[in-house]
Amino acid sequence: MAFLVFALTFFFHSKCSAEVITALPGQTTNVSFKQYSGYIITDPRHGRALFYYFVETETADPLSRPLTFLLNGGPGCSSLSFGAFMEHGPFQPGDINGTLVKNEYSWNLESNMLYVESPIGVGFSYSNRSSDYLWNDTQTAEDNLRFIINWLEEFPNYKDSQLFLTGESYAGHYIPQLAALLVDYKNPNIKPIKLKAIAHMSQGCNDVFNRVSEEISQDVATDDLLLPQCLSSSTSAAEQFKPKRKHGKIYAAHAAVYTDVQVPRRGTSGDPCLTGRIFTYLNRPDVQKAIHANTTHLPFHWDFCKGRLIYQEDNLDKDLMPLVSDLIKAGIPIMLYSGDQDSKIPLTQTRIIANNLAKDLSLVPFTKYGTWCDKQQVAGWSQSFGGLEDGKNVTYLTYATVRGAAHEVPFTSTSQAFALFRSFLSGATLPRPNQ
Repeated sequence: MAFLVFALTFFFHSKCSAEVITALPGQTTNVSFKQYSGYIITDPRHGRALFYYFVETETADPLSRPLTFLLNGGPGCSSLSFGAFMEHGPFQPGDINGTLVKNEYSWNLESNMLYVESPIGVGFSYSNRSSDYLWNDTQTAEDNLRFIINWLEEFPNYKDSQLFLTGESYAGHYIPQLAALLVDYKNPNIKPIKLKAIAHMSQGCNDVFNRVSEEISQDVATDDLLLPQCLSSSTSAAEQFKPKRKHGKIYAAHAAVYTDVQVPRRGTSGDPCLTGRIFTYLNRPDVQKAIHANTTHLPFHWDFCKGRLIYQEDNLDKDLMPLVSDLIKAGIPIMLYSGDQDSKIPLTQTRIIANNLAKDLSLVPFTKYGTWCDKQQVAGWSQSFGGLEDGKNVTYLTYATVRGAAHEVPFTSTSQAFALFRSFLSGATLPRPNQ
């Protein structure tokens, strides 16, 4: 997973017409924070709209905390399913009946969380023009920029908030390109952006991945070598709709934060049947009504990935490193991180990228490559690079691994992921064993 962080301030003036979620079906826990969801129109001529789920922080004053914009990868996978309900949202379906369980490591403990199903054709996001379902990186970035601008018109109270852009997997393409548009966006009221976390893909890596996929076989998930198969018969309905695994493609960068709590070795953490329960939950009519989704009665079911989206394959080979270098030169700090049980985006590749960036930009190592900790246990390995700014050492690039984590780090290692996220927001270095 890749993490990009920006902090900026927008100044818009509009009335708020957001749709509040009064209660999620199956939600048995009373919470102090508010939840919103609905559609933001990005092209009224085409009838194009992106679906979002927004969760305020679990604090007395949400406006005192930053705003985090989150995309999942794919290309074409839903942040509502993976990000919100599988990884770091406030709730997860705990059983096949849809009873929601509170996530003790929800990221809304630290930040207001904005999950967006992007691009068009992903999840509940749609267009009235069939041509809009043929998509690419450039269109995705432009549409996400329009989304942010229009969303802030709906939520003007957040116009002064620090905005962090974050992405997982193929969002290592989405987020840097959106960051570049934000940097170039001509508005004198926008403050400088702070960016954290990116990753990258290469054809050489794809060639290796082809061989790895053949040797691992279909019986083992390439994104999580330790995750067992779901043997529950209750997920069979969902399994027939699950997207087929694509071999020969590495969908961008990886960096994430997940928790494996206090044990030093993950073992088989992560619920292999959770995806089936999420699929069932989000396709329920009462759930869709409660979250103000599928209001136009789309002629297809909600799914984790792809949907009607057709993504231009040549986008997968884009070299994003020059763009990432430019962002660092603009003073935007970056964090790259990987789960060490992810063979889809190996941590070795991410480390090579980090070292090459540091070398090309003449960044100085601030720390040796060594362990970082969470709850007095080794949580992974990390290294930071930076330079001098106004006579002070400033970290521009951090690389971290998460011990026992898979491709979707917050799914398998929730506590460590939460620790990374907290460090990410505050700009603090990851704690070392002697701290």
